[in-house]
Amino acid sequence: MKKLTAILLSLVLILAMGVGLVEEQKVYGEPIVFGLTTPVTGAQAAGGLQAQNGMKLRIAEENANGGIQLSDGWHMIELKVEDDQGDSTLCDTTVRKLVSEGACAIFGPYFSGMTLALDATIRELQVPLINSATSIKIPALENPWIWRTRCDDGLNVLILGKAVIDDYTALHGSTEGLKVGIVCANDETGTSAAASYKAYFEKNGVAYYEDYHNKDDADLSAYVQKAIAAGVNAWVSSTHDIAAAALAKAMYEAGLTDQIVYMNPILAQTEVLNLMEPEWVEGWGCVSDYAASDTREKQAAFTAAWVAMYGKDPTPDVQGALYYSHTSVIIEAIKRADSFEPAAIRDAIAQMNGFEVVVGTVYASEYTNLLYEISIAKIRDLVPTIVGSVSMAADYGFGA
Repeated sequence: MKKLTAILLSLVLILAMGVGLVEEQKVYGEPIVFGLTTPVTGAQAAGGLQAQNGMKLRIAEENANGGIQLSDGWHMIELKVEDDQGDSTLCDTTVRKLVSEGACAIFGPYFSGMTLALDATIRELQVPLINSATSIKIPALENPWIWRTRCDDGLNVLILGKAVIDDYTALHGSTEGLKVGIVCANDETGTSAAASYKAYFEKNGVAYYEDYHNKDDADLSAYVQKAIAAGVNAWVSSTHDIAAAALAKAMYEAGLTDQIVYMNPILAQTEVLNLMEPEWVEGWGCVSDYAASDTREKQAAFTAAWVAMYGKDPTPDVQGALYYSHTSVIIEAIKRADSFEPAAIRDAIAQMNGFEVVVGTVYASEYTNLLYEISIAKIRDLVPTIVGSVSMAADYGFGA
């Protein structure tokens, strides 16, 4: 009898071990496809590489844990990339191609103007799109498929406009004599920000001068001289890679090394700073979603993961951190929805409240906006250094 009992116990143990092995074995379904439309070639290719690397890092982390577990099994994530060269017309083609190849979500495009141009296409395709475009016009589209994990120009301008006034007042005791030069690109990125700057300075009784340039202008000397002649003694700018470097060079050559200057987050991007000499922008400020020098826990962990995967060539910058965060949002939405159907992903994003990503805390508005916080960085020897962080989530009724 004892021998029979021992045999039965052994069988039970063997069966239990077998069940455990079955439980540990993951059953995989079809892969989940993410589609990225970004500049792979052209003037913005370095930013496009940051976007790719940020996404690949987050996807690699998820796939290393077996992928995404849904009720129908496990799913690995696959990334498809299309080169839109920063062109609005080509971007429509790349988005359609990615969706036709099974993308359940679109990441990109790079510019606000391109995002606005995709409004009808995204409504037609009914696939969620998530990117870093900052124009205040995008929420006005009331497109339920478009999202961004980033502050819009309206919030950035409130923060930078206040920084200009605060810095000037700290030096001079008041805003008397302050005249701000608003020097922006003549595309949607620049004109949207300029409109917000003008409204802010008018509200606060601050004089300003405005001028606009092409986003790829390589010489802005004439623009700087006109601004000097107009009496400008502090500067704000929302522009792009080449023009940002051109503005910095022109101001340095004009001897403007001691004035207050704030720019859009382009100034925190590695490929833009690589176009400059340290003395051109020493002490300049910008809003920045991320800096590789940031020692805060989430940001430092992202930097360490990036360096472990890619080394320091390229160094991670704003776009890398943003696209890592965009990817985190979509992965989390798929998990919450227990589905990678586009409509289910969209609905899950719309319900997010308090989800943490590298660049901040996600609170979904009715349309487009997911983030209401930004950091301010100062450039020290061509390195963006975070000097403060501002959250306006509570002003919009979030975070209570």
